[in-house]
This record gives sequence, C-alpha cells and structure tokens, in this order.
Amino acid sequence: MPDERPLLLLTRPRAQSARFAEAFAARFGTGFDVVTAPVLEIAPTGAPIPLDGVSGLIFTSENGVAAFSAVQPDRSLHAWCVGDRTAQAAQSVGFSTTASEGTAEALVRDLASHRPEGRLLHLRGEHAAGDIEGDLAALGFEIETLIVYRQQALPLGPEALARVGAAPLTLVPLFSPRSARLVGEQFRGRTGRLALATMSPAVTAAWAGPRPVALCEAARPDAPAMLDALASLIDAAPAP
Repeated sequence: MPDERPLLLLTRPRAQSARFAEAFAARFGTGFDVVTAPVLEIAPTGAPIPLDGVSGLIFTSENGVAAFSAVQPDRSLHAWCVGDRTAQAAQSVGFSTTASEGTAEALVRDLASHRPEGRLLHLRGEHAAGDIEGDLAALGFEIETLIVYRQQALPLGPEALARVGAAPLTLVPLFSPRSARLVGEQFRGRTGRLALATMSPAVTAAWAGPRPVALCEAARPDAPAMLDALASLIDAAPAP
C-alpha cells in the first residue's frame, strides 16, 4: 500500500541536505517522511591556489570556500560572495566579505558598483550557473576563474525511487539548474506525485522530468524563501 505520509526528498550533498532538513522540521514539524538521496557529490581538486597578483576573491558557494581553505592559508584578500550563506562560510575561516543577494547577476552588479581594483580570482565548481567571468570581463574587470571542486553526479538509487513511488505526495526542493536536470532525468518514465519548489527561474527551466502536480518558485534565492515555497505547496497540495 502507498505510504500515508507525504515525503520530502532532499537531493543536495549530505551536509547541506541535513541542514535544510533541520530547518524544514523546525518550521513544519515531523509529519513528513524525509529521504536524503544526493544527486551530486562534491570532490575538491586539491590543486594549489597561487595568489600572486590577485587583489580579491570571488566565492559563489560554500564548497568553493572549503576547497580554497583546504589548500591556501592566506586570508588577507577581500572575498566577494554570492549570498549570505557563502559569506558566512568565508567569514568563519577568517575572510572579510561582501555578500550579494544570492545570484550571479546580483554579484556582478555589486562588483560593477564598487569597482574593486586589480585582478579578481573566482573560485568555483566545474559546473556553474551563469558566466561571471565573461560578464565581468565585458565590464572591464581583470578576472580569472579557477575550478577548485567538481560536482560528480550520483544516482538517486532504487530505495529513494521506490519511496517516491509509494508516497501520496513528494516535495522536491531544487536549488540549482544542474540538480534539477539530474533529478528530472532520473524520474522520467517513473511513477510519483511530485511537487517542486525551485530556487529561481533558471532552475524551473532546467526541470527535465515528468510534469509535477504543483510547482512553486521561490521569491528569493535563499533557504528561507525555499521554505516559503514549500509552505505554499503544502497548503495547496492537490488530493491524490
């Protein structure tokens, strides 16, 4: 028989999924089953990061901060961060930071407004949304990109797929275009009543899976707005 409780499917790397699961339970209680099935695994390259001639750093994820910190002890440069969570991670290891509003576009706007001098170094993963280097170069910045980690794709696994197939409703928060594509591809041709909360229009557009029974786009690219989107899905959940 299908499970009676709705399901929350978390597909981010385990540390981020665990943090989001805590925030979800604090807001919505324990009336949901939670399945964590990452579709991405973060693999730092471990390559040296020389800073000769670099005047400032750009971080677009916590993973970039962690990968940098693992191989480079220098904390003297200012860090321009895509959002508050990334800025907090950078501050926790000793950087002075400026946080943007959570998108690559906002980060480019802030840098264009402040016009820091010298060469900037963007530390990021192999896959990225947007073209920060190209956008800043077009504005006259001297910028270099260094890939410091890779996002390796993982299968959801048969247990997670079976749980989704048995649940009356599965809430799926999607935080990046690549994770939306990976999750969607793995649900093609499978059963399951999916309700999607997406972090941005780009994430919504990247969904490649079956038509969801409901979809809500977050008003802002941050975790509290994603919880708001899930609340909208829960309130409006269609009957099986």
